[in-house]
Amino acid sequence: MRDPAEPATVTQADYENLAEALPQLAWIATATGDIVWYNRRWYDYTGTTLETMRGWGWRAVHHPDHVEAVTERFRTAITAGAAWEDTFPLRGRDGSFRWFLSQAMPHRDADGRILRWYGTNTDITHKQEAEDRLLQSEERFRALVDASTAVIWNTDAAGALLPPQPRWSAYTGQSEEAFQGWGWIDAVHPDDRAHAAEVWAGCIEARTPYAVEYRLRRHDGQWRDMEVRGVPVLAADGALREWVGSNADVTERKEAEAEVERARQAAEAANLAKSQFIANMSHELRTPLSAVIGYSEMLGEELEDIGQAALLPDLRKIEAAARHLLSLINDVLDISKIEAGRMTASGETFAVADLISDVSDATGSLVEKKGNRFVLDLADDLGTMHQDQTKIRQCLLNLIGNAAKFTEGGTITLTVARHREAGADWFGFSVTDTGIGLTEEQIGRLFERFAQADESTTRQFGGTGLGLAITRAFCRTMGGDIGVTSVPGEGSTFSLRLPATLAVEDEAQVAAELAIPTPVSTHEEHDAVLLVDDDPAARELLQRFLEREGFRVRTASDGRAGLTLARALKPRAILLDVEMPRMDGWAVLHAVRNDPELAGIPVIMTSVVAEQGLGQALGATDYFVKPIDWDRLKGLMDRYRPEGVEARVLVVDDDADARERLRRTLVRDGWGVDEAENGRVALEHFEAQRPNLILLDLMMPEMDGFGFLRALRARPDGDVPVVVLTAKEITDAERQSLQAQADRVIEKGSLSIAEIGRQLRVLYAREASAPLPQGMQGLLDALAAREG
Repeated sequence: MRDPAEPATVTQADYENLAEALPQLAWIATATGDIVWYNRRWYDYTGTTLETMRGWGWRAVHHPDHVEAVTERFRTAITAGAAWEDTFPLRGRDGSFRWFLSQAMPHRDADGRILRWYGTNTDITHKQEAEDRLLQSEERFRALVDASTAVIWNTDAAGALLPPQPRWSAYTGQSEEAFQGWGWIDAVHPDDRAHAAEVWAGCIEARTPYAVEYRLRRHDGQWRDMEVRGVPVLAADGALREWVGSNADVTERKEAEAEVERARQAAEAANLAKSQFIANMSHELRTPLSAVIGYSEMLGEELEDIGQAALLPDLRKIEAAARHLLSLINDVLDISKIEAGRMTASGETFAVADLISDVSDATGSLVEKKGNRFVLDLADDLGTMHQDQTKIRQCLLNLIGNAAKFTEGGTITLTVARHREAGADWFGFSVTDTGIGLTEEQIGRLFERFAQADESTTRQFGGTGLGLAITRAFCRTMGGDIGVTSVPGEGSTFSLRLPATLAVEDEAQVAAELAIPTPVSTHEEHDAVLLVDDDPAARELLQRFLEREGFRVRTASDGRAGLTLARALKPRAILLDVEMPRMDGWAVLHAVRNDPELAGIPVIMTSVVAEQGLGQALGATDYFVKPIDWDRLKGLMDRYRPEGVEARVLVVDDDADARERLRRTLVRDGWGVDEAENGRVALEHFEAQRPNLILLDLMMPEMDGFGFLRALRARPDGDVPVVVLTAKEITDAERQSLQAQADRVIEKGSLSIAEIGRQLRVLYAREASAPLPQGMQGLLDALAAREG
């Protein structure tokens, strides 16, 4: 009887059962490769029998495109007596092919002779399909890269550009060694490098898409405008795997946009010149016409006194013609003001009923001229309005005059009502006539300047087509609008909606601006440049230019606010636009020159129109025609650059070459630079002149950075910001010591250039409440250009 502790004998049946339980297709072949046995899974998959598969019958279920190559590789393995591994498709019982990994091992006797081959076929169709899809995806991506006109690139998770980058190299001409890591920044225009690197560093830290524009040097040396986009690619576990992006050359688009902008500016300048010409001519024409009207009235009275009344009708015709001509000139003048953006409303309080009475009296003869009847439909207790009474009167006269012109033997009704809307009082003025009416097409162009319903209307009834355009402009200036309804052949109704209280430009806010000057800090008084311009884009452009040149800038959007700020600031210089609402540049200049406290301040005028002679006559220091010549402006502003505010930096480094490179950059940017080759010399420099900022290396002879920091912080005046830049491997103990004494510790190469610049900005903003002193931006740019 067998001892239960003894291992059971493994029988042939056990091996056969094991082979049948395998998930693979299993088989056994003779030493020469003839198949003598398959497991059940082979037959289930292929639908064959042992009789048809014996020997080399398995070739019948192989794909015809692969069978010869598989046979040859199997024969080679048998001949060599080596293990065999191959992949190929096998046909199933349904006629479809699936991919299998086939593996076979020889079984040898004690003398090393091969007795059998044991093999398996593992279904790898899903894996093969996945690999095929991946390969196709890679091929599509490469095809897309080849077809794209953009420069396609990718980086590692830390944002470093890794070779190969064939498109980048082909476009920029940079070698693989040159663009690796952050070397790509060298191909970016020097003026754009700091911004491009800073945005890139921020996106890497936040894992947000990268979007920036900069100029990139092409392989032929030309600078091209690039629209750059990059997106983070995440792994299945959410970790950041890489970045993929593109640089699209948009130089032609930029040039086209610039050309369009130049054309727009030229068109606006031409339009403004036309409007100014019309305004000037209108004023010149009104003067003699006023004399004609005045003398006509005077002569009429004298003719009556001397008994020559027979001449009065002719004289009245002269007067009427002159008044008509004057009204046309006034319309043209109003249109020119509207086009030039000078149309404003002036509020006053008046009784609405009195206004309507004046309008009724003024239009009585005009309405009766064609046999029409004038009807007033007034609501009870209209009360008062605080609005521009003159403009409302002109609007109503225009509408009633139009109604009288296009109505004959009919009725013209003026309806006035007061109502509440959104918590405020509003007035509705409606002029209804029973005249010729308007079609929908005619209404569509009714409020266009110099246009009427159609040409036949102009021929039959006359007019310039300005009245309704001016009326709509007036209504919108006063915070309301105008609408019209009409039925051809039955008549029209023109409706004005106006707020009871004028709220143009917030009169209360304007008064407050004039009464309470904007708070001015002590360091800003006498030390700022005041920029006055109503164009936000122009203000931003000039402000950015001046701040880049080291000036503190305060801005105002119109003449009144600018004059108030000038009195509060006593600025170093004033840049003043000519064309502004409420109070134009000439009025501000006149006020400045007549104010004893402001008279000595240089005033630089800017305008789209060349009026240097007028500027000099009124006392302007200089005059610039837009678009501004920036080089000329820079040269002029250098005269007014603040004195005595030069910021100094102490560079402490034992590397003379490194100090020299940094000195050149900083001096060129307007900084005062002191150098020290070790901590002891640095302390001597500190004793002689206290710097605004210290850049400190750690590894130096005589006194290293650690010793210098300890000595500096022991001084009562040793609270100067210190930025440690070192290539030394810092231990935990050293790091703790530095963090207690330095404001920033930056290991060379551990942070991006942009991140170093960002940290310096934060540091200086914390240490000084004032804006960056002259040259600080130069320091940041120098650090951004310095290798880690």
